[in-house]
Amino acid sequence: MLTENERMMRKKFMPIAVLEHHQMLDPVLNAFDICDRLGPVWLEIQREAQARTFTLDADCIQSINERIARSLGMDAGIFRNKEGWANVLDGIITEDGPVYNWMFSALYWDHLTKFRLSTAWLFTNAIRIQHQLPECGLALDKLGAFLDSLSASGPPIYDGQTFSLESYSA
Repeated sequence: MLTENERMMRKKFMPIAVLEHHQMLDPVLNAFDICDRLGPVWLEIQREAQARTFTLDADCIQSINERIARSLGMDAGIFRNKEGWANVLDGIITEDGPVYNWMFSALYWDHLTKFRLSTAWLFTNAIRIQHQLPECGLALDKLGAFLDSLSASGPPIYDGQTFSLESYSA
């Protein structure tokens, strides 16, 4: 029997788990297992974000990717093009903080090689928490529309302006 907390985490992470499951070359975990493993990782990241421990540095993002990989019993991906990431940051930082949609899209399409959605999602929400903004959730019934929008923000045009995390929140 599931606890209320386990049900809540499954609801929160099911859209992400479904996509991560489908992107695995040899899926040994089902979507429920992925949810159950991402939940504790998120709680840890959430506590750290409230303590303002995250930076926009590529190494910080890579550490989240490594935590996700460890929780799933897999190898982490690599962070591609750290210099390119620094250039992205130069263009998306405002006095109110980063432009989250551009940041998410750039991470997903250009810089992460494994666990792209979960890493971009957890990192972006951690930074949102640090800027005292509500976290974004993803509703399972909006997953298709979310993926369409995310696809439009990627190759060949790379337009994060057409993508909005908040539009697909649960």
